Formats: sequence, structure tokens, C-alpha cells
Amino acid sequence: MLLTAPNWEAVDSLFSHDRQAVVLATPALQPAPGRCELPTILLLEHEPEAAPSAVSDWLVRDQLNADTLRRSLRHVRERGVLVATLQRLAEQDPLTGIANRQGFQALLNARLAENEGRGVALGHLDLDNFRHVNDALGHQSGDRLILQVVARLKHQLEAGDQLARLGSDEFALLIDTRRDANRAEWIAERIVEALAEPYWIDGESLLLGCSLGLAHARAQSGADPLMWHAHIAMRQAKGSQGCTFHVFNERINRNARSLADLESELRRALRRDELELHYQPRLNLADGRIVGLEALVRWRHAERGLLPPSEFVPLAEQSGLIVPLGYWVISRALRDMQALCERGLEPLHMAVNLSFRQFQDSQLLATLSRLILEHGVDARWLEFELTETAVMRRNEVVRQTMDALGRLGVRFSLDDFGTGFSSFVHLNSLPITLLKVDRSFVAEMEMREENRKLVHAMINLAHNLNLEVVAEGVESEEQLALLRGFGCDQVQGFLVSKPLPIGELMAYLLQAPGRQLEAVL
Repeated sequence: MLLTAPNWEAVDSLFSHDRQAVVLATPALQPAPGRCELPTILLLEHEPEAAPSAVSDWLVRDQLNADTLRRSLRHVRERGVLVATLQRLAEQDPLTGIANRQGFQALLNARLAENEGRGVALGHLDLDNFRHVNDALGHQSGDRLILQVVARLKHQLEAGDQLARLGSDEFALLIDTRRDANRAEWIAERIVEALAEPYWIDGESLLLGCSLGLAHARAQSGADPLMWHAHIAMRQAKGSQGCTFHVFNERINRNARSLADLESELRRALRRDELELHYQPRLNLADGRIVGLEALVRWRHAERGLLPPSEFVPLAEQSGLIVPLGYWVISRALRDMQALCERGLEPLHMAVNLSFRQFQDSQLLATLSRLILEHGVDARWLEFELTETAVMRRNEVVRQTMDALGRLGVRFSLDDFGTGFSSFVHLNSLPITLLKVDRSFVAEMEMREENRKLVHAMINLAHNLNLEVVAEGVESEEQLALLRGFGCDQVQGFLVSKPLPIGELMAYLLQAPGRQLEAVL
């Protein structure tokens, strides 16, 4: 069908959404660059010396016939469809079909161009520990989980709202607040409630936390500040358990700047050797001897004093500093193992917490081998504490890494047992020699019968798998008596000793520790 139009406004109104439309124009009537988005075929009197710009094709009068015109129209339309398809693919997430990061940027800029940038809120959503689930269950299961998440998000959004996938486990939401400024908050409440419900993956129920940050657009503030504010609010939400959301405010912004400053200080502390290790002894209940130590990192901050791991290790995990921090801890622990041996003390198992990010580091084996040689220690006394999340990754890389470290002599323990989703069958297939019952189960054994039954069952199951058991957080004689009755092998906690710096630890171990532990035993 060939149609004519009196001006370009009429062309836009007639064909703006028609992907098959093509414009035929002479040079005198050719639309200005950017004026018309439709593909244009230029009709010329003579063959041009140079190819015309800003057109899809051109036809010369003396070569023009029905076949040439049909062929040119077909090629131009096909190219237009191809360009549109490529544009869509470039801005669309292939798994979910929603906008990707590039597409979202275009959506956000377009929305902010309306109404002077007001009447919209941006949500930045992150799925907590999705990478762990992806590694444990496999990428296909991870994809099915993402599709369930997107379906739940779409169900909570309405016309005028938009959804995009920024990364593997990150999403962005544009929420229309032109009719109601508080709408973003109640949408956020519905979203976190929906995402807190169990997911069903391969016939198994799975709970997944999420963190949602909200930021309201300000007049003419731009896309970058809005995205940064939503990101800051999302990071603030990560400080809470489960599915939560936070709304950006300036106080959060100041806290974020403080966290950035703290990260910079931690980098300097690593370079300047301002960290130190304290060691908490482990007591063997069978003979009353100290048989092991757990290395716990501390930061002697110039202004805030001695900081426990909870004050900076999560920050190190987020920033990637956990890998160099972990190597510092291993090196210092090996150095102190050597120092204890030089004082004539019997070897003790040295337990070091190993983050999964460091466990994945390609240089772990080579670096550990070098450090063991440098300090001249027997690797059989080195113990890496892994979390349940780390050992539940059902892939060959985990097993191969553990086997390679095991060949050096290193042994493995499972930290915070009972807080994750370990399978005893899976644990039995890994080279783990010891389980550490989390302090949260030990803490209320005197008052709660269910805690007593649970701890007793954990100990029995571990023994059935030929695993030793350490109970963490033992602080009372009543707890100790219960654990002894349950057949627990070792205990660790303030009842035995608080974490000690290396100097105090040496004195503790040298000054007849048997006498110090008489009251405990």
C-alpha cells in the first residue's frame, strides 16, 4: 500500500508504531536528521557521487521499475526488523524477557524526562545468598528460581510500573508515584512479603532473603544520584535478616559515606599491619587438656579501639578485602604456631575461619604451601573452619580444593553447624573431621528442652558419622554438665577462656593450665 502525507507530523501520527512502514522521499522533501524514525528510501534523478547520509537506500529514476522498488522495499524492511530485533535483544534479559541493565537505563532516563523527574520511585532489589544457592543446586535450578522471583514481582506491580534485571540476582523497579507519594512504600511491603514465601525448586522448599532499597526521585536530580540512593538504601536493608526494605534518607547517606571511609581505613590497616589475632582455647572433655585454638581477628582502630570481627569482616566480604585479610590471618596464625612450638609447648590444632570467597581463590593452594614452608610448621595441625553454605556447593571444585588442601595435611571443621542447610549424607562424602555446634543452640539449653534435644541429636548424628564435636559459646557449668552428659568431645567458650592475644595465651598455656581448669572440670 502506498500512502501520501501532507507533512512529517502526519507521517509520525500515522506510522510511528508501524515497523513495516517505509518512507519514499525526494531530496527536497527528505526529513531532517532525527525528525523521522522510519527507514527512508531517497528518490534521485541521477546516481550520486557519494552515498547519501541518513537514509536506508536510494533509487535512481532511470533504474526505477516495479521489481527494483519491491526489492528495495523488502531489503529496507528486513533491515529495519533486524535493527529493531537487535535493539530489543540488547536491552532485554534473555532469561526473563524483562529489561536488562541497558534497557533499564533507557527506561529510567525516559521516565525522569517526564514531569521534571518527579512522581517516580526507584527500587534496587538484591537476593541474599543467591550465589550460594546457585552453586549448591546448579545453574538450571538457579534460573528456575529467578523466573519464580520475576513472576512474584510482576504480580505486585501495576500499569505504569516497570521491572528490570540488572544482574544475576539484582533487579530494579520503577514505581509510579504520581497519584500517591506513599505508593512505593506499600508496594515494597507487598514485594518483601511475596518474596519471603518459600520457593519450590525440583520438589524442594527453599527460603531466600532479599534486600530492597527505595529512593524517591527529586525534581531534576538525574538518574545517577537516584540509582546511588537506591543502592545505599538496599545496602542498609542488608543489615536485617529475611526480606526487608529501607527507604533512602540523608542519614543513611551519611552512614554510607562512613562505611566507605571505614573500608578505606581497613585497607590501610592491612598495609600497616594494624590487625591482630586473639586465640580462644578448645578444651577436650575426656582428659581436661587444651587441644586446640581458634584464631579470631581483631582490629586495633586508632579512634574506636579494639574492634571485633563483626565490626569489619562483613565489610571485607562486601568489598573483596576478605581474600587479602584471610591470607593475613593464615600467615599470622602460622607464625604464632611456630612461636608456641619454640616455647616448648605441645602442638595444638589451629583453627582458622576460611571464607568461601577465599576458598574459591585460584591462588589458595600455592599461597598456603608457600606460607607453610616459610613458617616451618606441620600442616597437620592447621584446621580450616568452613561454613555450611560453603560445603553445600555440590560441585567438583569444592571437593577438589578440599582434597588438594588435605594432601598438604590440612583438616577441615564445619563451623556454626545447625544454622544452614547441611545434608548429613553430603557431609559424609566430604573430608570433614569435626563439627562445631553453633552457640545459639548451646546458649539456652538450660531453659529450653527443645535445645537440649537438638544438641543431643546433633552430637549423636555426628558421632555416627565418625566426626568429633565441639560446642561453641559454653559459658556456664550447667551447659558444660549437659554437654558432658551428651558425649560432646570438646567445648569452647568463656567458661574455659576468653580469646587471648598471643602473649597472654603463652602465659595461660605455660602456667599449669590444668590447675586453671580444675574449677571447670
